[in-house]
Amino acid sequence: MKYDDAILEIKIHGDFFLYPEDAIEKLQSQLIGTVIDKNAIKTRIDSILEREGIEPFGFTSEQLAEAIIGACK
Repeated sequence: MKYDDAILEIKIHGDFFLYPEDAIEKLQSQLIGTVIDKNAIKTRIDSILEREGIEPFGFTSEQLAEAIIGACK
């Protein structure tokens, strides 16, 4: 992951499953530019999931936002 005040580049991997399968690429690309703030990231994830009709399995948007913030430390 690359970032300054916002996400510049991100790769999400691990036990994060989404439907449809190509949704991870959509999520990653649409998170670019999001401010490094847990609430901003969670809100952006929720928006992307709803707009793209993506279903997450085994995690919540809050958990993913926490993981992204954790990767920034």
